[in-house]
Amino acid sequence: MTIDHRTRVAAERRERMRARLIESAMLVFAEKGVGASVIQEVIAAADVSQGTFYNYFRTNEDLLDAVTQELNDELLRLIEAEVGTYADPAKRIACGVRIFLHAARSYPLLARFICAAGLHAAGPSSLIYVYLPIHIQQGLAEGRFRDVTVELALDVIAGTALTTIRRFAEEGAEKSVQPEQAVAAILRGLGISRAAAQSLVQSKLVPIAVPVDSLLERGHARIRRHSETASR
Repeated sequence: MTIDHRTRVAAERRERMRARLIESAMLVFAEKGVGASVIQEVIAAADVSQGTFYNYFRTNEDLLDAVTQELNDELLRLIEAEVGTYADPAKRIACGVRIFLHAARSYPLLARFICAAGLHAAGPSSLIYVYLPIHIQQGLAEGRFRDVTVELALDVIAGTALTTIRRFAEEGAEKSVQPEQAVAAILRGLGISRAAAQSLVQSKLVPIAVPVDSLLERGHARIRRHSETASR
């Protein structure tokens, strides 16, 4: 029993440290971008030794992959839990992308990180490539989507969403294109008529509740604490 307890405690400690490093890396990437090495900045932000850091990650790319996967997976699982229940595949995609874009407007840290990560934010390990193809294939089979392949539809969705979020980060959420405008354009690109696209993006949107222990909420809480400390 003592051995099992010690093993569990050690595993929990290791998981907390990894979570802190990922959280710190998200903040650093959002501020510094991904073009140069940020390992020393992450070590400083996490307040750990260099040896501790290298027990978990070896390169910038390892860090970026870890942040991207955890951040995307958190949000996409929440979104899929809601929209996956909708019968219409076009509504699933319309509401799912709208929720994601509204989250990026509500969480500037998310928008800045995605802006910094660029296309890496929709990398091959993302749950985008687990959930979206199913909805696209059903939409094509039912005639809701036309004149696109699954691969092209993925490019239209991911490319437009990333570009819209970049505008949020660079221009400010209030000045840039609205999520509904961007999603209507995506739907038109998938072969949906203008009238049907407008109807889909005006449907009621159920907001998702991001857990307080999620990476995104932890990151924003850390920014708030830093701001409060700096203002004293």
